[in-house]
Amino acid sequence: MNQPKQPQHEVPLWLSTATLAASIGCVSLLAWWAFSTPVPNTDNMLGFAPRPLEPCVMDADGYLRGQLYGQIQTELNWLGNEMRCDGMYRPDSQGIRLVFDEYLDEELPGLLIVIGIKDAVLGEPVVELPANITIIDQTNGQFFSTRDQPRCWTTFSEQMELTGTTEEIWRINGQIYCANALAALAGPGAVTLGDIEFSGLFKPGMDRL
Repeated sequence: MNQPKQPQHEVPLWLSTATLAASIGCVSLLAWWAFSTPVPNTDNMLGFAPRPLEPCVMDADGYLRGQLYGQIQTELNWLGNEMRCDGMYRPDSQGIRLVFDEYLDEELPGLLIVIGIKDAVLGEPVVELPANITIIDQTNGQFFSTRDQPRCWTTFSEQMELTGTTEEIWRINGQIYCANALAALAGPGAVTLGDIEFSGLFKPGMDRL
């Protein structure tokens, strides 16, 4: 038995035009929102290591010790010539940034850890300061960060200017502890930091980047 054909109603031209305009307006609004929303400063991505990193050897070997859990599970026990490190002012000239690189092989990059301490003043003893922490898995291209959230803090146990050097170099020792995990910047996953101790160098004479 043949079914009666349903009458076809054409969409009025004015309604089609209005719908199209609304759609374009919605897309434009979303594009404006995406480009105008500020991206949090995570002390990472670009410019975190603006010059080649060197072996972490000073008057005593530098080091990075601790544990990582979650998406990255490993024991950190980096020392001296077996790692690379550097220190510089943060891009906004407020505070300092320390960079620690797990040196495995020229062709096999390991983990890179960036510590940004906005309120740190060189040479001044502090009890506790908020820290931006970024962990970069250079092999797999994964980033984990505090994203400017109050999750991690650092204390300096020693800040000492080295003598007998051709440029001003400081050795900075300290500890890091975090109350929450560092979320992945893209996709699921997170990394939790155990007790972290570090000894790195800082070169205040370099240009602020």
